Amino acid sequence: MLRIMWIVLILVISALNGCEKNQDLNTPRVFFNKNKVGISPDYAVVKWNDPEDHVVTVHGFMDDMKSCIIIADALNKDACKEIDGVNCLNPFSCQPLNY
Repeated sequence: MLRIMWIVLILVISALNGCEKNQDLNTPRVFFNKNKVGISPDYAVVKWNDPEDHVVTVHGFMDDMKSCIIIADALNKDACKEIDGVNCLNPFSCQPLNY
């Protein structure tokens, strides 16, 4: 029992260690604004066209825009299933991170 408590304590401390209060959510945008990965522009999947709601970064594909659209479409389809297909608004879209 004591061994399990120690394992749980270590896991909790490890999890909390990664939860920094002052994380800069713009870090991916800042990086990709200055650094293009591959030959095509890199993209972000965002929710409700809000750059602050950056869900996924898409980079390293031959055509990052095409891959981003595939991911956004899959997320939209899943979001639509969650509301049983009623008033599907497709909250996910793609935005370029660089050119």
